[in-house]
Amino acid sequence: MPPGFESKACGACAIAKRRCEKQTPHCRRCRTRGIECAYPLTKPGPFSLIEGESTFSVEQDDSTSTSMLLANSPELGREIDAGLLPGLDLSQVNSIVGAHPATSWFTSSEAWKVDPSPEVTGDALCLMDIKCHIPTIHRWLKQWIAKGSNPFIHARLYQTRFPQCIQDAYMALSCYFAKTDLNELMVFRIIEDRARRLVEDGLTSSSLGTPLDTHEHLARVQALSMYQAVCLYDGDIRLRHVSEGYIPVLNSWIREMVDNASQAPCLGRMIASSPYEHTAIGESCENLLWYSWILAESIRRTSMLAASIQSIYLIHRDGTTSGCYGSMMFTTRQGTWDVDTAYSWQKMCSEVNVGFMQLTEAPILLTKAAPDDVDEFAKTLLSIICGARTVNRWINR
Repeated sequence: MPPGFESKACGACAIAKRRCEKQTPHCRRCRTRGIECAYPLTKPGPFSLIEGESTFSVEQDDSTSTSMLLANSPELGREIDAGLLPGLDLSQVNSIVGAHPATSWFTSSEAWKVDPSPEVTGDALCLMDIKCHIPTIHRWLKQWIAKGSNPFIHARLYQTRFPQCIQDAYMALSCYFAKTDLNELMVFRIIEDRARRLVEDGLTSSSLGTPLDTHEHLARVQALSMYQAVCLYDGDIRLRHVSEGYIPVLNSWIREMVDNASQAPCLGRMIASSPYEHTAIGESCENLLWYSWILAESIRRTSMLAASIQSIYLIHRDGTTSGCYGSMMFTTRQGTWDVDTAYSWQKMCSEVNVGFMQLTEAPILLTKAAPDDVDEFAKTLLSIICGARTVNRWINR
């Protein structure tokens, strides 16, 4: 509120009888809940603002805040001599959260930028390296079936909302990894049917103009990616033939998902909300920020993983990866993905840099970071773009 005017609580806080922090143009409580914030007309106090008097604005340009928070940008990354990267100043994150509760260093326009895929070295194109990548993904799928999480599906991602397409994928993969020679054909039929139904449902929703939120976009991309990881590489001719037709569908869905996420006002609320009241998660600012990061990071990891699944297949088949999705920023710091509370996540962000960088810049980790400070997902992608032998030498040095 301008000086010289008596400040009153906004209408929403007054009705709810809650403390209003009186920020303008919207208070923190209204921004957090996504509700309309309107202040009552006020009477001038004993000191009135002189018309035309210049005032100092404490608002920062979003791009400036973003550039300050992206402490591991390509330019800064090249100047770092030791350690993973300098610590992230969480006070800056909190200042942005005050104005935009779920918009932070990981949801800025720069953070959603998609770069061309990194050039893969001749060493990385070693057939053995490529073949090892798919078993790694299959191991992650088994981990999800057994534990409910893996390096690209966060433990909290489907804690409250468990979309039908992901439930179908979970059941189909459970059958696949338990199949025998006697029931193999039935399992293949189940997987083919579930994948076809997923794609048909997507086409129907698109033709009817049925909107999806970002969480639903991610669920269908993850589901189709998992089917592709199985069907393109299992060896069954029919499954492979059907899945080849889904390659452009998955590429299109990835783009739609990222576009939707980059425009979403509050990613965290999509994880916290639930159709069942008893499973809903509290929507504190602290939780919403963490949940927003979980959804944003899951989208980035899933996008690059899905692209790698299809790119490797196209390299085998055509010798090219034309048309596949590009490089995105993602978090590389060991432990950031695995912490189990919002407090632990914020504490980690305040004490160390989480290594938020473009995939095209990730090779700098091989010279600037200790192997124990880089997580499994980042190491796996580095093995593709730099070669497994190069990464193994770095790990064992």
